[in-house]
Amino acid sequence: MVYIKLCTLADAQDLLAVSFQTFEEAFKADNNPENYELYVKKVFTLEVIKEELAYDKNIFFFLMENGTRNIIGYLKLRWDRSEEFFPKAQALELQRIYIKKNYWNGGYGKMLLDFTETYARYNGFDWLWLIVWSENEKGVRFYEREGWEKFGRKDFPFGNEIHHDYAMRKRLKIEN
Repeated sequence: MVYIKLCTLADAQDLLAVSFQTFEEAFKADNNPENYELYVKKVFTLEVIKEELAYDKNIFFFLMENGTRNIIGYLKLRWDRSEEFFPKAQALELQRIYIKKNYWNGGYGKMLLDFTETYARYNGFDWLWLIVWSENEKGVRFYEREGWEKFGRKDFPFGNEIHHDYAMRKRLKIEN
């Protein structure tokens, strides 16, 4: 059994640890080591995590194992960068969704995705959207199975290189 917990500033160290671990498990082997190190040293620091937790346009949630302090995964939602793709709609970005490797293929990613959709609907968003690395074929297929569609591209600075990513979306409200 699992539950979803809202992250607070007091969770910064745990969020840093799970962020670093899950990102490493998902991407380290498929990237240039130098670029990987440059990226994680910039993004996964306690200072950056605390800033992200304190920013009022972000919200983080842990997926926790019942009866323990074991964090299975986490997600980050934000609602301050949607204008580029959704200038006239309320859109929620799913910026991060990660599960620890030993829990992959256990339905936990879908659980967090379903939670995100429920959260977005409850809070009046018209769309969910995300950016996914184009070379992350497993991730792209996962989102497509869950009703998401590719609708654009975005370049993502990763160390000294640029990753070419897909923008994907899911409509939550039907326009009248």
